[in-house]
Amino acid sequence: MNNLLLLSDDPLLTKIFKSHIKNFPFQLTVITDITSGLENIKAGLSDIVVAGVPLMTEHCPKKILKKLQDANGYLPIFFLLDQLNVADAIALVKMGAENCYSKPFAFEAILEDIRRTAGNVKARAPASSASIPQPASYVQPHSKAATELNKQISVVADTNFKVIIYGETGTGKESVARQLSEGKFRDGPFVAIDCGCLSKELAASELFGHEKGSFTSAVDNKTGAFEEANNGTIFLDEIGNLDYNVQILLLRAIEEGKIRRVGGNKEIDIDIRIIVASNERLENAVREGRFREDLFYRLNEFEINIPPLRERIEDLDLFIDFFIAGANKDLGKHIRGVNPALLKDFYTYSWPGNIRQLKNIIRRGCLMADDMITRECMPTDFLSALVYDNHLPGPDGSPHAGGAETGHDFKTKGLQAEIEEILRVLREENYNKTRTAQRLNIDRKTLYNKLKNFRNIKEDS
Repeated sequence: MNNLLLLSDDPLLTKIFKSHIKNFPFQLTVITDITSGLENIKAGLSDIVVAGVPLMTEHCPKKILKKLQDANGYLPIFFLLDQLNVADAIALVKMGAENCYSKPFAFEAILEDIRRTAGNVKARAPASSASIPQPASYVQPHSKAATELNKQISVVADTNFKVIIYGETGTGKESVARQLSEGKFRDGPFVAIDCGCLSKELAASELFGHEKGSFTSAVDNKTGAFEEANNGTIFLDEIGNLDYNVQILLLRAIEEGKIRRVGGNKEIDIDIRIIVASNERLENAVREGRFREDLFYRLNEFEINIPPLRERIEDLDLFIDFFIAGANKDLGKHIRGVNPALLKDFYTYSWPGNIRQLKNIIRRGCLMADDMITRECMPTDFLSALVYDNHLPGPDGSPHAGGAETGHDFKTKGLQAEIEEILRVLREENYNKTRTAQRLNIDRKTLYNKLKNFRNIKEDS
């Protein structure tokens, strides 16, 4: 029986969840605060985590996911969210969440999905064996794109230049920021803030702190991120999401080298390296009136562009070896590598979630594997994505790497239309094949055969 941890401070949600879980093979533990939940996870007392969001005062599921992954990066994590849009769901899954659900909750279907996932969770030995190779601290890629990136980092690291880092989701923007912080400001703290998780009401408090009583929930004084990062580096990720009014406060802090807590009168001097990141060009946000032009020019002293993984695919082997070494250390395993057939799939896949997606896939593979990571170790949604990615044109109408020659005859177009429909229904049914087959009016075996045929077509192309 698997131990399931429910992180929720919502009494009604907890009550309903308890009433439904009686029909499933789980030992339930309910914890109402994130700190106690992390202690439970670090102690190895849970096999699966279900997190209800909001949790206490934390409304950002990405923040909660990162904390849970830092405690144990191998537990399947499910989210029950008050509100959920498609973009947020995709981002959470790319970060490594197992699945996300929004109100109204279909608890029986959710618990069935969790039960199926639990069936794939294997017992793990503690990572204490001295014979397990220790991973390096950093990857040293050798592609032309990576060499140029490292050159840019080395040029600006020992300066106090403000830097804008551009890159798609999952390309490693925070990793680059940390490398930059090891230059001139190496002896100071490094504080990272995801501006996408800062609400309009609390953004100023998170960044600059507040005084007790300055607003309704300000029950104590709070030190903001800029104070915490003083004499070091602050990294503001997704800076384009920062509220326009808070941008004015950030501009003032940059221009004057001083901050003032919300509700406070005292000015606090700061000496700080500011690095920001965005997955969209900030000059476009300026033109659209979403980002202050004067703040953009203050920040734009140096620019670094991180290439997506698909444009540095020759580095794939290095990243795979690095992530396997880390997973072997954490899991106490000796996984030797990736099966050649799966490695071929990896090289033809476009990796929309970039290095973060690869890391999550490799860690999941190491968890499930005994010797080599094979297709059988991969989650169903990733295998479906491989099929989709290698048979259908990309969003701009051009084919992805693995399907460069498809789409020019009626037979191929018919296959593309068929798999597109199958994958659409699969996604809508949370990759439940029984329900997918029922909706498509075919039996489960036929569905499996169709997916298998798509795989064979890809290998023969």
